[in-house]
Amino acid sequence: MKHMRPLNAIVGLVLVIVLTLSGFVAISVSAQATNANAAQGIEISPALVELNAARGKTYNITLTVTNVTASDLAYSSSVDDFRASDESGSPHIIVASELSLPVTASVKTWVDILPHFALQAKKSETINVEIVVPVNAEPGGHYGVLSFAGKAPELSDNGVGLSASAGVLLLIRVDGDIIEEASLASFFSAQNGKQSSLFETGPITFVTRIKNEGNIHVKPVGSVELRDMFGGLVSTMPVNDDKSNVLPNSIRRFETQYNNSWMIGRYTANLTLGYGTTGKAITSTINFWVIPYKIILAGLLVLATIIFILTRLIKVYNRHIIAKSKNENTNKNKKHKKTSG
Repeated sequence: MKHMRPLNAIVGLVLVIVLTLSGFVAISVSAQATNANAAQGIEISPALVELNAARGKTYNITLTVTNVTASDLAYSSSVDDFRASDESGSPHIIVASELSLPVTASVKTWVDILPHFALQAKKSETINVEIVVPVNAEPGGHYGVLSFAGKAPELSDNGVGLSASAGVLLLIRVDGDIIEEASLASFFSAQNGKQSSLFETGPITFVTRIKNEGNIHVKPVGSVELRDMFGGLVSTMPVNDDKSNVLPNSIRRFETQYNNSWMIGRYTANLTLGYGTTGKAITSTINFWVIPYKIILAGLLVLATIIFILTRLIKVYNRHIIAKSKNENTNKNKKHKKTSG
């Protein structure tokens, strides 16, 4: 049984090679998230006011302003119209030079608010705001921001020393011919901010861009349903879970992320959104591929290496067996000759 030793050596060598090469295809994924919160010197509640209004009516809203600093502050207030500044939904204050609205359509002319007041450190004040909707106000959405700025009382006569500021968004829906109409500007898969339908690994971000083509703000809410190549449900992810608004004549971008890193094959993402008081819907479907080609190539390299080594070792082993068999036959022939002689 001495001829088994080369075979055992071959098996041992193959195992060493496999274990060594397999180390090159091991993958580790780590993620770290940080969150920073900036302290504010003033708090206002509520931060958003939505009002369903009728033309020619007067409405009163109540705000609570809190000085969260350690100093007494003198506050001034102002009212401006706003629109969406970008697809994130951030408000853009419309300054006088940009204001193209008629006076009756500008929220700035509708609101009566206390212009100045003082507030001690760590104290709160209730502010009453009166909103008078003109009889000829256009139906639909009208948008304003109530801004509060505070500074030390000794600096209240000049524009320096600003220590705290905040605003309240005011969304007014004037009754009449309301048009609730939104469309899907785009729906696609992306990674690291780049749109694609082919990825190496997860996570995958699903970007939904909604265009408001009506005259009133809407809140599209729904989900993205992710399915694998066999039709199995992988995940259901909410879209606009915080019910953010899309203002008229603007596009708002919503991002939903599937955080699993290990993915492979063809996937289907189904978008379903609902919006408006009459239950309108927006749907879309996209397909994309996840192919971890680096892992696949590394695996193929390992397999090819193993096959190559096994093939060479088997040839060496076969030559050894053949040579050994020839030697045995030669020895037998020599013994046979001696016996015959």
